[in-house]
Amino acid sequence: MSKKPKPLEDVRVLDLTIMLAGPFCTMLLADYGAEVIKIEMPGGGDPTRAIGPFVEKDKDRILGGYFFSINRNKKSLTLNLKTEKGKEIFKELVKKSDVLVENFRPGVLERLGLGYYDVLRKINPRLVYATITGFGHPNILKSPYWDRPSFDLIAQAMGGVMSITGPKGGPPLKTGPGIGDTWASLLTAFAIMAALHYARRTGIGQHVDCSMYDAMLNCIERAIVIYSISGEVSVPMGNAHPLLAPYDAYKAKDGYVVIAAHWPKMWENLCKVIGREDLVNDPRFLTTNERAKNYDQLKPIIEEWTSQRTRKEIIDILLKNDIPAGPINTVKDIFECPHVKAREMLVEVQHPLNDKVKIVNAPVKMSETPGGVERPAPLPGEHNEEILCGLLGYSKSDVEKLKQEGVI
Repeated sequence: MSKKPKPLEDVRVLDLTIMLAGPFCTMLLADYGAEVIKIEMPGGGDPTRAIGPFVEKDKDRILGGYFFSINRNKKSLTLNLKTEKGKEIFKELVKKSDVLVENFRPGVLERLGLGYYDVLRKINPRLVYATITGFGHPNILKSPYWDRPSFDLIAQAMGGVMSITGPKGGPPLKTGPGIGDTWASLLTAFAIMAALHYARRTGIGQHVDCSMYDAMLNCIERAIVIYSISGEVSVPMGNAHPLLAPYDAYKAKDGYVVIAAHWPKMWENLCKVIGREDLVNDPRFLTTNERAKNYDQLKPIIEEWTSQRTRKEIIDILLKNDIPAGPINTVKDIFECPHVKAREMLVEVQHPLNDKVKIVNAPVKMSETPGGVERPAPLPGEHNEEILCGLLGYSKSDVEKLKQEGVI
């Protein structure tokens, strides 16, 4: 059977990103076929290479699990952009690329003499230049916070996510996954595709500017509109929903399950299943709004039923009666889940220094041009010769000289 093509096979991306927000964005592009050239400083490379866990044979700590997971399908070119020759090579790559992604604090490339507005777009007018920063790039819309450093924790805090996450009455909490980074990554990848479509239609590239703070406002849209209409400030509610009920996690004999039975028919079915058909016409619970308003009285009734059964028993009964429900899975549960296996969501990748390691596969399936993981995250500078000789026409002796001069 012939191998199916990938939708972004004709796209070349220069990746100047580090940590999570930037690499996650370029990973998404790489998963769907883009040639992503990750440019790293000679020596240590991306700092996340040094974040574990590590396979036993990685004595030099150059391919930690954090890096391995989000830099698959990429090529690594070591390049010292503080050298004149390094800048020259970078400009050559810009001429041959479609997209450049970076997540430095604003001004870093300008100080290197490689700013988009004064240098790069003159070299390549169709270049899509994407930046992911804490508070946006001052060349687009200048925030008073534009030069502040930011991480996922700060984005979640200032963007309102932590104010609505956590147990009812408890302190604010960040979400477990780093959505301050990854949500910004997703939005940036989407915007890059929009800008690339425009560039190919018109020949004009542009600056795609994503602020992690802004991305969090996009993420908490419900809390924004609630305050805008009613003046109500959303607060942590645990696993419950401020507008819908029952829509929560419930204790079982062997863990927890979630039940979403807020629509009328689902609610009626749930009442029948738990042997409380009287609740259907109870004035406290007639509508989803009333159920949400009086949820403190409703939850114990439902949990009295769930707490006497195992997760499997609960889910089997509820699904049989067309009531949406599912277990709260641990990562161990996910590795054993038949859905995950059927959807090929965990894929084994050959680790360059060890046996195969399982990582998350490309999440969106496409019938004609599927994405996927085809190669592991690269070793530092693993593709130096391939890129410099194959793409830019350098000789092997040229590459060796660049290495001796500390350029690569």
